[in-house]
Amino acid sequence: MEEEPNKTVVSETVASKSKLRPIGSLFTDAWKIFTEGWVKFLLMFLISIGVFIGLAICALALFLIPFFLLKGVIGITVGIVLVLIPVVILAVAVNLATIKIAYSVCEKDNGGIADALKYGFKHFGKFLWISFVAGLLILLGYIFLIIPGIIIGIFLSLVTPIFILEEKHNLSVLKRSRGLVKGYFWPVLGRFLLLGLISVAVSSIQYVTPDFILIQLLQTAILMIVNFILAFYGIIYSYLIYKDLSAK
Repeated sequence: MEEEPNKTVVSETVASKSKLRPIGSLFTDAWKIFTEGWVKFLLMFLISIGVFIGLAICALALFLIPFFLLKGVIGITVGIVLVLIPVVILAVAVNLATIKIAYSVCEKDNGGIADALKYGFKHFGKFLWISFVAGLLILLGYIFLIIPGIIIGIFLSLVTPIFILEEKHNLSVLKRSRGLVKGYFWPVLGRFLLLGLISVAVSSIQYVTPDFILIQLLQTAILMIVNFILAFYGIIYSYLIYKDLSAK
């Protein structure tokens, strides 16, 4: 009797091309991918922390120099502008690189962190623009009694994987995301809502305030680990939803 061929986590666990994988499989598949790439994820996470610590120091210097040289409102304004520009560029580029490295593990393309960072800085402008437009549409939806904002948010929830994996670097990603989610709105909403509730429940550890310093330090360490896991797990989770819907 022949053995069945090995099945990859990403594609073969989908029961049918027209259906999303069961929620249980979605969670276990996402966790399996996370465990396969956790070392690379951790390295990227530590690099991100280092970048933002360095950025905070530079930002303080960029703000204080014009503040003391120019004085008053002009000094404050120039300082804020000088701080905001590098902060936005680095935040968007590093975020994009983080997602890119997670997708490289999912796709098993052996992409390195240096490649991911290069990609992030190369495409941060286009990604920032698309994220701004998508965020603005969602915000406008929330203004109209919240529910339209939730609907728009779900329809645009696949913008990032489409931007990276399909290399659509223009506003056509909005239409593409809507097209993928159309007909699967409630299942997609349920999957993201469940992940959101679990994330909130797990992250609630930060609202516990122990009296002992050692326990507080332990709590901080645990919270960092939790945030690290949730960040990459969420990226992989969204990736798997995209792969299921794009295969229909």
